[in-house]
Amino acid sequence: MISFEDTNVLGQLIETTWGQSSTGSEKYKVPAGRSIKANIFSGEEDESRLMVRFVTIVNLHGDERQMLDPNHPGAQQVREESLKLTKDYIDNLKKEFKEATGKALTLKEATPSTDSIELINYNIFNPNKTVYYRRNSIFSIKA
Repeated sequence: MISFEDTNVLGQLIETTWGQSSTGSEKYKVPAGRSIKANIFSGEEDESRLMVRFVTIVNLHGDERQMLDPNHPGAQQVREESLKLTKDYIDNLKKEFKEATGKALTLKEATPSTDSIELINYNIFNPNKTVYYRRNSIFSIKA
């Protein structure tokens, strides 16, 4: 279980709607059109957990059966990008936590990350389809 003080520091680091974390554009280096948000919650056996959510909107080419297939080249590309950006986010978060508290933050993936593709724009005359791509990763927190 992470202490209240460490939870407070971690909460300030992941909060991007107001405060210190919202003003730094160079902090987590998430490209335009992509979003990474994190929140802390209580998991099994009163263990603190961190959920990291990656969301983007992409255009994929092909019919809807191909697009929703996880082996579609466009889906594979955005999947690899989401894994890289999530890893970079976690690495930067650990670095910022170390600078703020002097303690090491240990994040261990609690459950395998899940991703999904959701069709949001469909036109039978256009081969390009607009989809939401989402990835959720859950980590157990130790400080």
